[in-house]
Amino acid sequence: MWVTSTISPDTAPNDAFIPDQDGISDKYLDSRNIIVNSAAATLSFRNNFNTEMSGGVFWDGYVLEVSSPNINGGTFTDVTDPAVGGSIPTGGYTGEIDGTAENPLAGRMAWSGNSGGYINTVVNLGPNVNGQTIKLRFRMGTDEAVAAPGGRIDSLVFTGASCP
Repeated sequence: MWVTSTISPDTAPNDAFIPDQDGISDKYLDSRNIIVNSAAATLSFRNNFNTEMSGGVFWDGYVLEVSSPNINGGTFTDVTDPAVGGSIPTGGYTGEIDGTAENPLAGRMAWSGNSGGYINTVVNLGPNVNGQTIKLRFRMGTDEAVAAPGGRIDSLVFTGASCP
């Protein structure tokens, strides 16, 4: 499960951390409600990941999903899906999760491999969530074997959106 960690946050005192486990898993961290009041709303954060990758194959990784009442009946949908209309122009997904080892995120682009430390990530939430109360979900998928250090999220800042 995602946990609050004080081991190596980008900014004190903590960050959100998910270990990259040995074995199939699908773990997520859901936000509180977020009120989006701009078609140009963004989420900026510091992102640090080191997930299983070998020989150019991305085995494990995580994604950012959005739940909005006006999109897919509120089902969590990748922020980059055309239904959401979002994008990740800075610090975006790094590879497609391989489909041969039962990772629940197989076939999806994700933050995977090694970022080499904290990087800046900027997410355009997309015009389709403007005027909506949404939730965000960081979702980590792992395959049947081999562990790696995991992922860390820190210093989240919203522009054009707020948490009530």
